[in-house]
Amino acid sequence: MDDLFLANSMLTLWFPAVVILSLGTVAGRWAALGKMGRRRWAAIVPIFSTWEVSEGASGSRVLSTVAATASAAFLISVLLGLGRHYETQWVATLILALWIVTQLVVSERLARAFGAGPGFAAGLVLVPIVTYPLLVMDGKVYLGPVDGAGA
Repeated sequence: MDDLFLANSMLTLWFPAVVILSLGTVAGRWAALGKMGRRRWAAIVPIFSTWEVSEGASGSRVLSTVAATASAAFLISVLLGLGRHYETQWVATLILALWIVTQLVVSERLARAFGAGPGFAAGLVLVPIVTYPLLVMDGKVYLGPVDGAGA
Protein backbone atom coordinates (compact mmCIF):
# COMPACT_ATOMS: atom_id res chain seq x y z
CA MET A 1 0.00 0.00 0.00
CA ASP A 2 2.76 2.45 0.90
CA ASP A 3 4.73 1.72 -2.27
CA LEU A 4 1.68 2.31 -4.41
CA PHE A 5 0.95 5.58 -2.60
CA LEU A 6 4.53 6.74 -3.15
CA ALA A 7 4.44 5.87 -6.85
CA ASN A 8 1.10 7.63 -7.36
CA SER A 9 2.23 10.74 -5.52
CA MET A 10 5.40 10.90 -7.62
CA LEU A 11 3.41 10.65 -10.81
CA THR A 12 0.74 13.14 -9.81
CA LEU A 13 2.90 15.75 -8.08
CA TRP A 14 6.51 15.61 -9.18
CA PHE A 15 6.22 14.55 -12.80
CA PRO A 16 4.06 17.53 -13.88
CA ALA A 17 6.35 19.91 -12.00
CA VAL A 18 9.43 18.51 -13.73
CA VAL A 19 7.72 18.70 -17.13
CA ILE A 20 6.66 22.32 -16.58
CA LEU A 21 10.15 23.34 -15.45
CA SER A 22 11.71 21.50 -18.39
CA LEU A 23 9.37 23.23 -20.83
CA GLY A 24 10.52 26.61 -19.54
CA THR A 25 14.14 25.69 -20.16
CA VAL A 26 13.34 24.24 -23.60
CA ALA A 27 11.45 27.42 -24.55
CA GLY A 28 14.41 29.55 -23.48
CA ARG A 29 16.85 27.39 -25.43
CA TRP A 30 14.49 27.49 -28.43
CA ALA A 31 14.62 31.29 -28.45
CA ALA A 32 18.39 31.40 -27.81
CA LEU A 33 19.06 29.00 -30.69
CA GLY A 34 16.87 31.17 -32.91
CA LYS A 35 18.88 34.27 -32.02
CA MET A 36 22.07 32.37 -32.81
CA GLY A 37 20.75 31.37 -36.23
CA ARG A 38 20.83 27.68 -35.31
CA ARG A 39 18.10 25.05 -35.66
CA ARG A 40 15.41 25.90 -33.10
CA TRP A 41 13.89 22.43 -33.08
CA ALA A 42 17.14 21.12 -31.60
CA ALA A 43 16.01 22.52 -28.24
CA ILE A 44 13.65 19.58 -27.77
CA VAL A 45 16.34 16.93 -28.34
CA PRO A 46 18.49 16.87 -25.17
CA ILE A 47 21.93 15.85 -26.44
CA PHE A 48 21.60 17.57 -29.82
CA SER A 49 20.51 20.72 -27.99
CA THR A 50 23.79 20.70 -26.08
CA TRP A 51 25.66 20.29 -29.38
CA GLU A 52 23.83 23.18 -31.07
CA VAL A 53 24.19 25.57 -28.12
CA SER A 54 27.89 24.74 -27.80
CA GLU A 55 28.49 25.06 -31.53
CA GLY A 56 26.70 28.41 -31.65
CA ALA A 57 28.39 29.76 -28.53
CA SER A 58 31.96 28.70 -29.22
CA GLY A 59 32.18 27.63 -32.85
CA SER A 60 34.40 24.76 -31.66
CA ARG A 61 33.56 21.29 -32.87
CA VAL A 62 35.86 19.79 -30.25
CA LEU A 63 34.02 21.49 -27.39
CA SER A 64 30.67 20.60 -28.95
CA THR A 65 31.68 16.95 -29.24
CA VAL A 66 32.96 16.79 -25.67
CA ALA A 67 29.86 18.55 -24.30
CA ALA A 68 27.45 16.32 -26.23
CA THR A 69 29.38 13.19 -25.24
CA ALA A 70 29.37 14.24 -21.58
CA SER A 71 25.62 14.90 -21.74
CA ALA A 72 25.01 11.51 -23.35
CA ALA A 73 27.19 9.73 -20.79
CA PHE A 74 25.43 11.52 -17.93
CA LEU A 75 21.99 10.64 -19.29
CA ILE A 76 22.98 7.00 -19.79
CA SER A 77 24.52 6.77 -16.31
CA VAL A 78 21.33 8.14 -14.75
CA LEU A 79 19.13 5.78 -16.75
CA LEU A 80 21.30 2.77 -15.93
CA GLY A 81 21.56 3.74 -12.29
CA LEU A 82 25.34 3.93 -12.15
CA GLY A 83 26.48 4.78 -8.65
CA ARG A 84 23.92 2.64 -6.86
CA HIS A 85 26.59 0.06 -6.18
CA TYR A 86 29.96 0.67 -4.60
CA GLU A 87 31.85 -0.66 -7.64
CA THR A 88 30.34 1.91 -10.02
CA GLN A 89 30.32 5.00 -7.82
CA TRP A 90 33.67 6.25 -9.09
CA VAL A 91 32.49 5.96 -12.71
CA ALA A 92 29.32 7.89 -11.94
CA THR A 93 31.35 10.54 -10.10
CA LEU A 94 33.74 10.99 -13.03
CA ILE A 95 30.87 11.25 -15.51
CA LEU A 96 29.10 13.80 -13.32
CA ALA A 97 32.30 15.84 -12.92
CA LEU A 98 32.91 15.83 -16.69
CA TRP A 99 29.31 16.88 -17.32
CA ILE A 100 29.49 19.74 -14.79
CA VAL A 101 32.77 21.05 -16.21
CA THR A 102 31.52 20.95 -19.80
CA GLN A 103 28.26 22.67 -18.80
CA LEU A 104 30.24 25.41 -17.06
CA VAL A 105 32.48 25.94 -20.10
CA VAL A 106 29.58 25.93 -22.58
CA SER A 107 27.53 28.27 -20.38
CA GLU A 108 30.47 30.65 -19.99
CA ARG A 109 30.94 30.77 -23.76
CA LEU A 110 27.20 31.21 -24.31
CA ALA A 111 27.04 34.07 -21.82
CA ARG A 112 30.00 35.80 -23.50
CA ALA A 113 28.46 35.23 -26.94
CA PHE A 114 25.46 37.24 -25.73
CA GLY A 115 27.60 39.86 -23.94
CA ALA A 116 26.84 38.67 -20.40
CA GLY A 117 29.25 38.04 -17.54
CA PRO A 118 30.40 35.00 -15.58
CA GLY A 119 27.60 35.37 -13.02
CA PHE A 120 25.09 34.91 -15.80
CA ALA A 121 27.02 31.85 -16.98
CA ALA A 122 26.71 30.33 -13.49
CA GLY A 123 22.99 31.04 -13.64
CA LEU A 124 22.74 29.17 -16.94
CA VAL A 125 24.03 26.06 -15.16
CA LEU A 126 22.25 26.45 -11.81
CA VAL A 127 18.85 27.92 -12.77
CA PRO A 128 18.40 27.54 -16.54
CA ILE A 129 14.62 27.98 -16.31
CA VAL A 130 15.22 31.60 -15.25
CA THR A 131 18.38 32.54 -17.13
CA TYR A 132 17.64 31.13 -20.60
CA PRO A 133 14.49 33.25 -20.98
CA LEU A 134 16.39 36.24 -19.52
CA LEU A 135 19.12 35.67 -22.08
CA VAL A 136 16.72 36.25 -24.95
CA MET A 137 14.18 38.63 -23.41
CA ASP A 138 16.62 41.02 -21.80
CA GLY A 139 17.46 42.69 -25.11
CA LYS A 140 20.80 40.92 -25.38
CA VAL A 141 22.17 40.61 -28.90
CA TYR A 142 24.04 37.56 -30.13
CA LEU A 143 27.60 38.74 -30.77
CA GLY A 144 28.81 35.55 -32.42
CA PRO A 145 30.89 32.57 -31.32
CA VAL A 146 33.70 33.24 -28.87
CA ASP A 147 36.93 31.33 -28.50
CA GLY A 148 38.43 30.21 -25.23
CA ALA A 149 41.10 32.92 -25.08
CA GLY A 150 40.49 35.81 -22.73
CA ALA A 151 37.48 36.68 -20.68
